[in-house]
Amino acid sequence: MSRSVPVRLRAAFRFEPLLIAVPSILFFLLFGAFLLVKTPPYAGPDEPFHWQRVLQIAQGRFLADTLGPNSWGGPIDEAGYLHMIHYFVLIQKHEPVDAAQARALSDHLAGKPPADRVVPFPSSASFAPLAYMPQAAFVAAARAWGLGPLEQAHAGRIGNFAVYGLMILAILRALPGGRLVFLALALSPGALQSACSLSADPLNLMLPALMLALVWGYRERGAPLGPWDMAGLVALSAALGLLKLTMAPFAGVVLYLPAAVAGGSTRFRIGLAALCLGVALGIALLWNMAYPFVPGPYWGTGADPAAQLARLRADPLGTLELFAVNAWEWGLTWWRDSYGRYGGHPSPWSGYAPDRWILPALFVLPLLALCDGARRRDPVVAVGYLLPAPGYVLLIMTAFWIGYTTVGSTTVEGVQGRYFLAAQLLVVLALAAAAGPWTPAGLRRGLRLGLFAAALALSGAVLVHVLTAWSALWVPAG
Repeated sequence: MSRSVPVRLRAAFRFEPLLIAVPSILFFLLFGAFLLVKTPPYAGPDEPFHWQRVLQIAQGRFLADTLGPNSWGGPIDEAGYLHMIHYFVLIQKHEPVDAAQARALSDHLAGKPPADRVVPFPSSASFAPLAYMPQAAFVAAARAWGLGPLEQAHAGRIGNFAVYGLMILAILRALPGGRLVFLALALSPGALQSACSLSADPLNLMLPALMLALVWGYRERGAPLGPWDMAGLVALSAALGLLKLTMAPFAGVVLYLPAAVAGGSTRFRIGLAALCLGVALGIALLWNMAYPFVPGPYWGTGADPAAQLARLRADPLGTLELFAVNAWEWGLTWWRDSYGRYGGHPSPWSGYAPDRWILPALFVLPLLALCDGARRRDPVVAVGYLLPAPGYVLLIMTAFWIGYTTVGSTTVEGVQGRYFLAAQLLVVLALAAAAGPWTPAGLRRGLRLGLFAAALALSGAVLVHVLTAWSALWVPAG
């Protein structure tokens, strides 16, 4: 009997790839399809503003026009703009969506003569076009086929979702460990909802994740990088520079490559890391100098960047203490916001799933990471990915402290949980790298599969709640 148990376990684990792949693919496709269809138009966080940038790029205008101080935008399709405004008014009035009216409005706008309207939308127009390319490509195709604004917006969401799925596959292929915890995070409710919207957030998460995965994978492989590998790292660093400013520092993880892998000498290794980081930071700084958008003045929050910088210089330790207090007091709220929130507007166009599904995931994900290590521990990746995580949180808080927070406030204002998905990724990959094969293979695999199933179940429960809430916001056609 004792000899037959390991035999049965080995037989069961032969099906492990299927036990992971089939539920994951079904989860991704099923919930993704429902979110694409059931989420009301422009209901996602900042989606009306993302739509305008997507539409601008889809029309072939990759650079926004300067319309005034701290204001960028330009001409975009008037029908698409008026379509968004209709739903923006519904959102402000807390009203539901009439399905028949939605179809009639889109058809009516599609039948109007083509025309552009110059509008400002600096919160999205100030971003580089890279993170909007999947959405814009599908919107451009929908426009070429003569589809109306409603179908164009759906096409943009589908493009975002499709590229998100391809990025997941690329990252899973590159990772030597932590695959299941990465997959669980990528399929978490907040991340998947973002992928099914017009948001720039999906690529802002996936491209840094790809850099982290490649560096860990190259370390695990141990073989010297070829010219194309190095060129790919530099190109990916350039792409990081074209994302949000806070993503450029992820290029610095190239420094963790051993000298034997990165060119054969310490000097070459440091040179490659310096090149990647320099390319990312240089492009990011140049873009943000060309489009120096400050959100606080635009949104009327009472922010004064010069005053906040002066306060920071005058009392750096006091400001750091204020950030620490905020992180301690708001940390759990940020987790709830990143995992269990839906929508980005006033109720009923937003809300939260119950805490009974949100809070357990806070423990399931790190436990899964500890059961999801590679064939060997990697202390460099473990420490190198874990230590920057609080630094990334600090960077986000500093950006909002300077650019958004009211002068004199003791709270860092404007911070949302979704901004910390990259920090969550750093933590879980670090835990996976630190864990390695710490238990017998059978026990570790059993725990890993069980925790992964729990992670999918919790995410599924939250998404069912989200879809139920969205369904209630639609007035049936007819």
